[in-house]
Amino acid sequence: VERFTAYHRRSYICKAGLGDVMLGAAATVAEYNGVAKASHIKDKIIEIAYLNENIGGTALAANYAGKAMPAGNFLPDVLLANICKHNVTKFPYEIARLTQDLAGGIVVTLPADKDFKHEVAGPMLERFLKSKKGVSVDHRRRILRLIENMTMGRNAVGYLTESLHGAGSPMAQRVLIARLMNLEHKKTLAKKLAGIVE
Repeated sequence: VERFTAYHRRSYICKAGLGDVMLGAAATVAEYNGVAKASHIKDKIIEIAYLNENIGGTALAANYAGKAMPAGNFLPDVLLANICKHNVTKFPYEIARLTQDLAGGIVVTLPADKDFKHEVAGPMLERFLKSKKGVSVDHRRRILRLIENMTMGRNAVGYLTESLHGAGSPMAQRVLIARLMNLEHKKTLAKKLAGIVE
């Protein structure tokens, strides 16, 4: 079971691909909202990139630190595979939160598509939902719908809920991390550096 979960849990590098889309959506909506150059906005976009690259990096590290097995296959590093999956139980939620923050409240109050086609409401929506010069209301609406879909809609199931419970709930990874973290060795290292002789 431990070997299977190592393969499965390091395969969650796929969430980094979805995170790349979220990063692109976050940067695009910030640009469309006309705030992309503000330092606090840039910082949120950098945080999204940081979190997402941690997912991809731990998956790659699990593969890199893998060992050849007698049968000829490679077993990913079990500790790093579980750390990768444990990151996935947390980081996509923060990425989604930051992206929603950058989108603004309109991500949940955006009128329905049919309202934009309505003969009276449509022109009013076009007038009041304009943002940055050169950005069409339709493009802004489309990026907001993507963010809505990935953070609250049908794709949120695959990006968020499945990230939490797929390949075992968070405690399943924590059990293996606790077993494999080699704590006694690390305590010995700390005591040696501190000059403690027991």
